[in-house]
Amino acid sequence: MGNEVELKLELAADAVDELDRADLFGPDKHHALLHATYYDTADQKLRAHGVSLRIRNENGHLVQTVKASNGAVAGLLDRGEQEFAVPGWQPEVDERTPDILALAVAPDALIAQFDLVVRRDSFSIGHCDAAIEVALDRGTVKALTRSAPFGEVELELKSGEPAALFDLARTIDAIAPVRIGVLTKADRGYRLLGKLRRAEKAGRISLHPAMSPRTACTQVLADCLRQYRLNEAIVLQRRVPEAIHQARVALRRMRSAFGVFGGLLAGDAAGELNIAVRNLARRYGKVRDLDILIGGTSCEELRAGFIRQRDRAEMELAVTLAALGTRRLTLDIAERIAIGPWSNAAAGELPLPDFAAQALERQFRRVRKHGRHFATLDDPARHKFRKEAKKLRYTTDFFVSLYESGPAAKRCDKFLDALEDLQGYLGEMNDLAVEQMMLGPAAPDRSAETARLRDKAGKARHALLECEPFWA
Repeated sequence: MGNEVELKLELAADAVDELDRADLFGPDKHHALLHATYYDTADQKLRAHGVSLRIRNENGHLVQTVKASNGAVAGLLDRGEQEFAVPGWQPEVDERTPDILALAVAPDALIAQFDLVVRRDSFSIGHCDAAIEVALDRGTVKALTRSAPFGEVELELKSGEPAALFDLARTIDAIAPVRIGVLTKADRGYRLLGKLRRAEKAGRISLHPAMSPRTACTQVLADCLRQYRLNEAIVLQRRVPEAIHQARVALRRMRSAFGVFGGLLAGDAAGELNIAVRNLARRYGKVRDLDILIGGTSCEELRAGFIRQRDRAEMELAVTLAALGTRRLTLDIAERIAIGPWSNAAAGELPLPDFAAQALERQFRRVRKHGRHFATLDDPARHKFRKEAKKLRYTTDFFVSLYESGPAAKRCDKFLDALEDLQGYLGEMNDLAVEQMMLGPAAPDRSAETARLRDKAGKARHALLECEPFWA
């Protein structure tokens, strides 16, 4: 079994042709038409364990490939791979496929799930003292009665340093706009089998105590970036308020992660990236605030005005997303969390449970501080308190997998329940404050509702502060 390190980039199918015509990779080009069928059990057990199995026709030869995810940072994949020739389209399971044997999956339990047809142009090039295999793919994935086209550039590192992949990606982006890819070809097929997604929520981050804080950093930021890119892709295709919201959530989670792990990155990388992410989040936030107002306004005249404002804000967001700087931002984040450079901070050498406990305690103290005298807080101070509560929730979500067993589990569940209640009430109060700000004198009187929510939020805050810290 070998490991492949590859950077995956997404682009429009016509942009693949544009890139091919640019002759960036030299004249030595290999053409191939690839037909692959992917297999899994009826309940998709392989997918649930991060394993993909395909049989692909390569120039008349059938090759079976099993890939197991060892870790991913956005488009940078490091995957264990088992590959060998097979006589037919029925998968083989034996000592050559240890990842499938470990799942106790019998060959006859594997059934075809979906097909991919890819026209591939491949090149072998040298770049920044690295040997890189470049694949330009124009593909179609077919599942059930559905099909979807896609364009990709895959950069596979044969020798040298991963930084060369990112440098080449920026060179490519100067010719044809590309974005970090977060979907494998297997992902594309599985997604086509399911319902059309309107948004993507955060994934489950699985950490274990033996991990280093740096490894945990890459896992957390990778999940944040993946969530963002999946929702950005939806936003680029169609108007979906849920995707706007989840893209903004992903950026907020990312900023919280920079706060938790930023000291592990060398220089001021976390600070610089945090500012850029904040500015992008504000573009999404402007649209999101108007979505809330549109949904909560019964006056048709006001509603029409908000819709016009939202249309303008959405156009501004579209311009921002198309800009070179925005595309490069996600590439910069992926590179930083994939290859550093890391600082020599002592925190990076701590056992992960100790690092997590310090981060959680630090943010819990900030929530206590900013929530003092809650009943008399004005809107700006209450908004600050709400943001600190959000950061505490994101920080808890980052590390919760460390506390899912043993005595800490029940304390963690109780803590999360109290925090969720507090966030809910603070969110409703914030919506009313935004309405007041946007409508001004035309805003309805919400003083009674605000008072009710303030009372409930105050009690939820008290319940949270009474919780025994699960990280202690």
